[in-house]
Parts: sequence; structure tokens; C-alpha cells
Amino acid sequence: MSEIQNEPPILSREDIEKMAFILAQIHLSAMIPAQFPDFVDNIYNKVYPKYFIYAVLSTGIKNISNDRSMEATYARNALELIKIEKDSSNPLILWACMFLISYTTDVHDAKINSFSKGNYTTHFLAHI
Repeated sequence: MSEIQNEPPILSREDIEKMAFILAQIHLSAMIPAQFPDFVDNIYNKVYPKYFIYAVLSTGIKNISNDRSMEATYARNALELIKIEKDSSNPLILWACMFLISYTTDVHDAKINSFSKGNYTTHFLAHI
């Protein structure tokens, strides 16, 4: 098992709110279970399990930061923590997986969009 890297940044409550509202517009199905005040508070206060916070950040961090370098790290961390989670009946695991699917879809769509615009080199190098 690989090590978990990069603790989630301490986001401001305003950034978490902004991220949550944008996610609700872009990935509605992933945000259906969210009760916004609790969702924001539980991320801000790190009440949710780390795997869930990492999964949300993998999908949403790009909406509050131009630096997209952490997305893949957050997604990997979420997956690693889900794999070792003892309580597989926790509904937060399913919810986290919905965010990870949203992250994967965003990454896949970006690669296809880049390829369709003639950026073949980037597409090719991404698969090496």
C-alpha cells in the first residue's frame, strides 16, 4: 500500500462554501445528499472521514484554486483510505465514490477535449 500524502489544506469556510455551491451546479448527483450548512461545517472542522474530504477536494479544489496539481493526489489518497476502511457499510464511502467518479469524469473529459483540439502530444505523453 502506498503512503497517504499531503494532508488537505486548511480551507477557509468561504472557500468551502464556494466549492460546495459550484459542485452543486456542476455535479448535482454527487451533491444531492448534502445539507449545505452541515456539509460545509463537517469539511471545515474535519468531522468527515479523511477519505471523504479527499474525495470532495479531488473534485472541487479546481473551483477555488487555479493549481490543479493536488487533484490526483487527493483522489489517490481517498482510494487508499477507502481500501483500508474497516466499516464498509458506511454510506460516506458510497458518497465519496460518487465524488471520485465525478473527478475521473472531469479528467477524462479534459483529456478528450485536449485530444479533439489537436493536442495529440499531450494526449500521447499522458499514456506513457
